[in-house]
This record gives sequence, C-alpha cells and structure tokens, in this order.
Amino acid sequence: MKTIAITTVAVLISAFAGSAIADTDAPTGLTRAQVRMELVAAERAGVIPDTPTQYPLTADEIAENKAIYQLQFGKSSEPERWAAGTQASGN
Repeated sequence: MKTIAITTVAVLISAFAGSAIADTDAPTGLTRAQVRMELVAAERAGVIPDTPTQYPLTADEIAENKAIYQLQFGKSSEPERWAAGTQASGN
C-alpha cells in the first residue's frame, strides 16, 4: 500500500515538472528591441511624464514634451539606432 502511494506521488510530481519545463521554451512577451521601439515612440509622442506624480499628462504637457523631443533629436535617427541596439560610430 505504501509503495503504491509513493509511486503515485512520484508520477504526479514528474507530470507537473515535465509540463513546467515544457512551457519555458515558448516565446512570451516582447523582445528587447520591440520594447525599445515602443519607448522611442512614446517619447516622440510626448506621453512619458517627467516625474511619477505627473500622470496622466495634460495636453499642454504632451505638447511641451513633443517640443523638447524635437529640440533634442529633430529628424535624427539616434533614437531608432538606440532602439535597434546599435550605437553611432565615434563618440
């Protein structure tokens, strides 16, 4: 009787462990590059607050953030290069 109980527990543990290991190979969520591109898009749209207490942003704050982004980057591809994980040559 004790052997049957131990065998049953061992089989159940093996089944649960096997399913847990099988799930780790499945791709989940976004890649690092996708997250970086979303961050660049949010900065360009002006929807990232300056401080954590500044959320939700007003239309004026969004416009100000967009203007700051334009002053910093203009039509530069620097944010996209950063998001893609590449750096500009030379410092």
